[in-house]
Amino acid sequence: MVQLKGKNLITCQDWTMEELETTFELSLDLKRKMAANVSHEYLKNKTFFMIFYATSTRTRNSFEAAMTQLGGHAHYIETRAMRMGDKAAQESIKDTVKVLSRYGHGIGVRVYTSNYGEGDQIIREYVQWADIPVINMETDMHHPCQGLADMLTIKEKIRKYEGKKYVQAWAYSPGALRVPAVPQENIMLMTRYGMDVVYVRPPEFILDPKVIEQAKNNARESGGSFTETDNLKEALEGADVIYMRNHTTLNYGKIDTLAEQTIMDKYKGWTLTRELMDLCSKKAIVMHCLPVDRDHEIASDVLDGPNSVIFDEAENRLHVQKAVLSLVIT
Repeated sequence: MVQLKGKNLITCQDWTMEELETTFELSLDLKRKMAANVSHEYLKNKTFFMIFYATSTRTRNSFEAAMTQLGGHAHYIETRAMRMGDKAAQESIKDTVKVLSRYGHGIGVRVYTSNYGEGDQIIREYVQWADIPVINMETDMHHPCQGLADMLTIKEKIRKYEGKKYVQAWAYSPGALRVPAVPQENIMLMTRYGMDVVYVRPPEFILDPKVIEQAKNNARESGGSFTETDNLKEALEGADVIYMRNHTTLNYGKIDTLAEQTIMDKYKGWTLTRELMDLCSKKAIVMHCLPVDRDHEIASDVLDGPNSVIFDEAENRLHVQKAVLSLVIT
């Protein structure tokens, strides 16, 4: 059996297919155990430090619940409450991580800024100095826990997902200004599973060229496909999975918020409506990682309709994270 003890999770791309499948198998087992009220305290008396540079609802609560249900404890830490947040005498990441490695068994980091790539650099510094596994709870580039939850949801809803059309679409929001971590993680992950992945966005909202190239390579290896387009209606034709999600341009940090929003406001029609859903497969599933900007990213009647799986998807964050924690914490 594959061994993952001590392994970091920065992006799903770093894990082999065998490691990913082991994670999904354990996720489903833990999900069944929870439903049957069967104890599964695999991490009894273990400690997981959650370091938040950025705010969260699902990530914080799902990780805290995960560690509690596994018999351990999750520490919620805001950087402003640590010596790293002391502007007068800021403690280094190295010194902080070395100490936490003596106190506990795993570290989670959620960090992103307006400067694309900065959050990824910060979490990789944690990896450099940590003596315990580091889990990415979202950076500006990657969100592996969300990717795992999304793929598990697809596995549950569409049993024969190979060759199905997965559409990752940019969506309008009048103020969300979200980082591109979720679409980037997902186009790399879904192309590894043999799906026909389409990334549709207005011309300004390109993703990281390295991510795009990796998605193309993944598709070639899996027998799937990867294409980009700026035609939303064409992309949605016959779609089996639709994932509408707002994100900023890659140069957001180089322009001000007003300039970024001005670009977004050119595309107010990029909302998933019931009319657009009529272009998709009748059994298509609608996904979103939440929080969703209702009636901007996705219309409420779609979010609350029969095609939506957003709350099953959110629940699966708990199960995949329990699996990851159980597998990597020593």
